[in-house]
This record gives sequence, structure tokens and C-alpha cells, in this order.
Amino acid sequence: IVGLKPTKGWFSTTGLVPACRTIDVISVFALTVDDAWQVAQIMQGYDASDEYSRQHPANVPTQFSKGKIAIPAQLEFYGDAETDKAFELAIARVKQLGYAVEAIDFSIFNQLASALYNKAWVAERTNAVEKLVSRDVTHPVINQIISQADNFNAVDMMQVEYERAQLARQINLALADFDALMVPTAPTIYKIADVEADPLVKNSHMGAYTNFVNFADLSALALPNAIRADGLPSGVTFIALAWMDQVLANFGQTWQQATALTLGTSEKTYEPTSQTQSQHAVKLAVVGAHLTGMPLNFQLTTRGGTLVQKTKTAASYKLFALKNTTPPKPGLQYHSKGQEIEVEVWDIPIANFGQIVAEVPAPLGIGNVQLADGSWVKGFICEGYALEDATDISHFGGWRDFIKSKQISNTRFKCNCIGEIAQ
Repeated sequence: IVGLKPTKGWFSTTGLVPACRTIDVISVFALTVDDAWQVAQIMQGYDASDEYSRQHPANVPTQFSKGKIAIPAQLEFYGDAETDKAFELAIARVKQLGYAVEAIDFSIFNQLASALYNKAWVAERTNAVEKLVSRDVTHPVINQIISQADNFNAVDMMQVEYERAQLARQINLALADFDALMVPTAPTIYKIADVEADPLVKNSHMGAYTNFVNFADLSALALPNAIRADGLPSGVTFIALAWMDQVLANFGQTWQQATALTLGTSEKTYEPTSQTQSQHAVKLAVVGAHLTGMPLNFQLTTRGGTLVQKTKTAASYKLFALKNTTPPKPGLQYHSKGQEIEVEVWDIPIANFGQIVAEVPAPLGIGNVQLADGSWVKGFICEGYALEDATDISHFGGWRDFIKSKQISNTRFKCNCIGEIAQ
């Protein structure tokens, strides 16, 4: 199954019986990333009655873009060789999906994770439990945990908060150059009797790779990985910076399809429905100088834009090479006798979309463009007056092939000139 752990404050916790009020989130368990995301879209939103609710920022990307995944340099499986092997499979799969994998120091993550059931932070659990029941009627293990609060005072609480903030900052900086951190969801699987015999230690082991996530204000998505040789399931969790929930969901669809595992205990396999949709991004079709590798592509990437798909327009467009533009630019025109034209569709964070529009020079503008699948997105269009003396290059099928033809032509011209000089 899939587990979507949202960024703190994205889902309202009004009505939730708290565990740790300042870091609580409500997670979603589902058979597929698609289902989890659909539920998240229903649950998400600012709630004025929840003092820990937050407004979703409008400047975050929707896709991985760095091409790098971090893993812990210090891996601990508590003697479970099968989970160790399964994690090696996960590393190999990430590489097959085209990502570089780099091991990073995990000691600061471990240090922050240890605070959840230790130190003065347990006072928050004590506060939550004692509002519901008296301490003496709780389960002995719960009583043992919350009674630790008696050993700390207000000064201790402030000190651990300073430590948390320091470690959280270090963790966020450590992850800044990566798309995500991949960890085993759990380093091992214990039997109930093992946990009952040593509950505090065993629970700490099972949360070793995830107990720090809310403390550091991160987002996370737990995904199926492999069925071990002993028949037990093994999962991995991808952890990213706050508000990267959609980034993780989009990657999660690719990951879940790559595992080729059945869903839950059923015989059904995963088939993605469609890319996740967001209220916080605008889909923009680019046709010329903003294409990947072209001179103006940086205007998209530096605004958090991420490539969604390479496709074509509907078969009703013409493409023209405009005169006197630097760098050279094309003009796209809707035409009854047109054809399909190559485009890229980018997700642009909605807060940054206006900056891109402001940089669009005349005679170009932003309008609506129909794609080959019939959908409409925002896109670059051109004023009709500029096409009167422009060159129709529609037969090339796109700007890339037109530019290649110019480069080949220039190369031939240079060769001819060299030959004439030699003669």
C-alpha cells in the first residue's frame, strides 16, 4: 500500500485526538498514489479554526528536477538481511529511472529522530494523554513514556526546541540539492511478541528512518518496493522538503508502475490514471526559444518550472519564423488548414507565472493552446500582424527541426567557403 504523509498544516487537524499537537498530521493510506492524491485534494486547505493550519505556498514545483536522490550513508537493519537486500533493489530501481544516488551523513537525522520518545518532547505526549484519561489507567508502556515528562522542566523544553530547530535547519540544507531522500520505510519487521517484550526499543527501531520527518517539517510518501524472499513486504519512503507533496506524488506514480507489484493482497496491478493536478501551478505550452536546451529555457527553470510532457498541438496550427527577433523566435497561429506542432508542456508555480508573462515581448503573448489530446493549456501565441512577413515553417513540424535545418545549412555554407579558399 501507499502512505501519503502530508506537509504539516496542509490538512486540518480540527477534531483530531492529538498525539503531539505541534507536529501532528493526518496521513492517507491507499492502494495507489492516484487514490491517495485524490483524497489529499479533498482534505487539503487552510482552516482558520486550526491554529497550526498553513496556507499552501504558490511557488513550489510539481516535478523532480535535480536528477539526484539521497540515501543514508549509515544504514541499519538490526540484523534483517532481507530488508537490506530489498533496499539494494530500491537503489538499483532509482538508478534505472534515471536518477543519480548519493549517500549522505545520516547522523543528524538519527539525532533528531531520537527526540520523539525521549528528552523533554515527551511532555507534549503527556499533555495530550492526560487531557483524555488519568495516567494510572493507561497501558503500562504509555504510562512509562509519558511519565518521563516528570524528569524535565520548562528550561529543558526550551533547550530541546533550540536543538530541534538547529537540527531541522541542518537537515533541510542537507536535502536542498536533492529531489528527495530515500529510506527504508521500516528497517525490519517484528512479530507482535517481540514488540510486547521490548516495546520502547522495538518501536524506536521501526521509526528510525521516519521519526524525524515532522520535526524537520518535511513531506513524505511511503511506497511499495518488493516482496522479500520470506514472503513479507518491504517498502521505501521518499522524503522531501515541505510542500513538495505533489512532486512526491508525481514521482510515486512512476515508482509504483516500475515495481510491477500487485495492489495490496489483490491480483490487480497498478496503472496510473493521469498526472496529479494542482491548484498551485499553471500548465504552459512552449513552442520555441523556451524549449529545453533553447536560449530562454532558463526563464522557466529559474521560476521553479518543471517539464510535464513532450507532445504536440492539435492538428490545427501553423508555425512561423519571425523576423528581427533576438534570440530567434517562432510565432504559433491557430489555422483551419494547420497541422500538429511540437510543444513542451511545463508546470509553472502560479506565484511565478506573472513574472514569465511580464517578460514576453510583442508580438508574442500568452493565450490558450489546444494539445493533441484535445485538452487546452496556456501557451505562447502571436499577433497576426507579425506573421505577414514571417516565414511559414510548419512543414518542419516544430522549432527544433527548423533550427537543425539552419545549422546544417550553415555548416554546408562554411564547408563550401573553405573549399573555395583551398582552390
